[in-house]
Parts: sequence; C-alpha cells; structure tokens
Amino acid sequence: MIETPSADSLGKAANLSGWIPPKPTDSIPLFDPLKISAITLQNRLLDGTLTSVQILKEYYRQILSYNGYLRAIHQLAPGAIERAEYLDDLRRRGVVLGPLHGIPVLLKDNIGTDQSMGMDTTAGSVALVGSVTINNAPIVDQELMWFKGHKVSVGWSSLCGQGQNPYIKGGVDPSDGLSGHSSPGGSSSGSGIAVAAGFAPLSIGTETEGSINCPATRNSLYAVKPTLGAVSNRSIVPISMHLDTAGPMGINAEDVANLLTVLVGSGRPDVPPGGYRAAMSGADGWKDLDIGVLDPEIWRYDHTLQTVRPNAIEQIVSIFGFLQRQRPSLTLVQKQATFDAYGRIEALARSYHYGVSLRPNKDFDWEGSNSVIQLMIADFARDFDKYLEDNPGQESIEEAVAFPQSSDRRDKLLRHISEVGKSFPETLDRYNINVIIGPADSWFTKYSAATGENNENFFP
Repeated sequence: MIETPSADSLGKAANLSGWIPPKPTDSIPLFDPLKISAITLQNRLLDGTLTSVQILKEYYRQILSYNGYLRAIHQLAPGAIERAEYLDDLRRRGVVLGPLHGIPVLLKDNIGTDQSMGMDTTAGSVALVGSVTINNAPIVDQELMWFKGHKVSVGWSSLCGQGQNPYIKGGVDPSDGLSGHSSPGGSSSGSGIAVAAGFAPLSIGTETEGSINCPATRNSLYAVKPTLGAVSNRSIVPISMHLDTAGPMGINAEDVANLLTVLVGSGRPDVPPGGYRAAMSGADGWKDLDIGVLDPEIWRYDHTLQTVRPNAIEQIVSIFGFLQRQRPSLTLVQKQATFDAYGRIEALARSYHYGVSLRPNKDFDWEGSNSVIQLMIADFARDFDKYLEDNPGQESIEEAVAFPQSSDRRDKLLRHISEVGKSFPETLDRYNINVIIGPADSWFTKYSAATGENNENFFP
C-alpha cells in the first residue's frame, strides 16, 4: 500500500511554510503551465472548458513539484480555493470583473497582505516572520529585497535560501559574481523564477534599482518597471520611497499590460481608454517610434557584479548591431542573427540611432560612492520606521532599526541623483527620439531609478 504524503511532509519537500495545498490526484494536467498565458486561460474560462479552481490546482501541482529546488515561493494563501470558487460562481451568474478575473497572480513577499489573507509579509527576512500588515497594499486590493550586504548573492534570502534560475542547470555558480550569468537576477528573483517555472502566469515584483528588469531578463519574461509615482507603495516593505515601485512580470506581453492597468488604476489620466492593452498595436506600433540604442560595451556590468565571459559579451554586442558596423566581414549567419533582433526593430521604427550618449554610469557617484546605493542607505531607516508605524505590534523590529543619517545628506544625494537623471530627457530631445534601448545586464537601470515623480506622495 502506497502511503499518501502528509501536508507537513509535502510542505517541507516543496520548501513552503504555513498552509499547504492538497496535491492534485488526477494524473493528466489540464494545460501546460510553462506555456499558457493569462489571456488563453481567460478564454478557456469564458468558453467553460476550465474553472478558476481547476487553474489554481494545476499551479499547485507545479509548485509542489518544483519549488523545493527553485525556492521561489514562501507561502500560499489558505483561502485561495474558496476565492476561486467565489469567482467561478460570479462568472456563472454572468459577472466578469475584467481580463484577470479568476487568474492567479503571485506577489513578492514585501507586498503587504492583511490578516484575512493568512500570510506573513517578510521581505525574505527571518526577522519579519509573523509580521502581518493591518491592510492589504492597495495594489493587492486592486487585484528585505537585495539590500542586506555588499557580498550577498542576488536571489538569496535568510528565510528561503538561494533562489535558482530554472534555465541554469546546476544552480547559481558562486564564482560568477554577485549578479553573474547563472544568477536568477534582482531582489524580485522569486517573482521571476515562479512565472518562468509555471507556478502562475503573472507575478508582481518591486524595484528600487534593477530588481524588476534584471530577473525578468534572466527568466525570459516580459516586465514593466512603472514610472516612479505611478503605482502606490502603501503597505509595501520599503528601501527608499524616492526609488521604490512595484511592477508586473509575465510570459505574455498582453498579460503584463493588463496587470499594469490594475496596478496603476484605470482612473489615471495617462492610462489609455481600455487600459494599456488597448495601446498595443503589434509591429505597426513601431512606425511612430524614434529609437535610440546605448552602446552595450560601455553600459554592461563590470567585474564588480559579473565575471567577464567574452563569448556572452560578443553575442550581446552583435545583437545590438554594433559588430555589423564595426566588422563588415561578418558571416551571413551572424548578420541574420543581428537582423532578427535589433535589425528588425531598425527596419520597423520611424528612425533608429546607434550609440546615443547619456551621462556615464560613474556620474552617479557622489563623494566616491554610488549615490543610488547611498540614498537607499539614507532612506531605509526612516521609510522602514514609517512602514512599521502603520503595522504596530512589531516592537522588537522597531528597536533594531537605527541608522544615523542626516536629512541634509539625504537631500544632497537626492538632488545629485535627480541632476544626473536629467540627462535622460535631455538625450531624448537631443536625438529627437522617444525610446532608449540598453542591455538588460547594465548600469542603465540607474536612470530608471533617477527619473519620475516623488513616490513619497504614495506612502501614508
């Protein structure tokens, strides 16, 4: 007789804490979770060939099978099945709330969920186990990151250990650098790993500098890092409210557009009627865009973050099209590879400019240090204190938070970052372009941290 594994043993094997879902008993999956998009799932919900409960259980099957190794998910909401049943009932009564009705979405563990959700909000920290916010973060109702030390591997947390890139056999290579080629990338690595591994079609990550962009790239996903101030930061564990923002990740661009609409809120004046999905127009959309491209050899990460691999660097440079101009003797295969990537964009766009110049990465340094990192350090104690004020009953954590930084230093850092960030719109004007493309593994992410509205307006 084969014994049925207990919930406790299942949880340990799957590296999950708290509530453990029942393991599906049917042997044949109803869909391939590695490939199916939220759009396709929604269509199957509409035609009645799937229910939200069935979708949820299929993703549970995938999580219980692979999370033990990948370490992408920490907890699951114990009331999710009941919520799925309610959404199925609404659909049977002809009520569909939107394109994500009945679709599971994963949250990064620094996004607050209230007591009714049955989960902690830990930011991957042992110190925050048991921490529960008073209210859901607004982005939840609408639908400690990589900041622990200079030598901590990207994707590691004290609570769950090292997250693993599902595309890299053998796991993270310690000799590869803190953000090396084997890394799952960024503090939102769990959000990226989980979607790439088929644990859900969509997830929400947060970025202070590079933490949405990098894990999305490493896990072959679509993602958007929203403009600072576009998404509410309320009830999200902060690093710096001058820099933090939440954003969507997914395997399908249309899915990501739909989730971005939920996060931003359709009532904002800069959201197109029908949401961001309505603005998608395929290849025709490029005809109205003027594109600028950064030189990847100038902007790529250096040895401080990534061990140099010449073949990988040459491939990146080739894809951006620079080798084709520098080395006319490239083979037909190499030229075809270039055309298939940025060459295709060049053919579609209204105009295309190679090697546009932004102020260099080192200009962000202030008094010999990276000003973006220094602003995180300056803001963390104040902003984390503010987060704790709105979530009482965590006195031991409050006592542990103390960093002596003067407001004068913080203001100087912010002014310096904003001043360098002005180079971005100035470059758009100088080249008469409206998009700048840069390599994903690069210092270009500093500019996304240095531009946008002051996010403090979105924090209580």
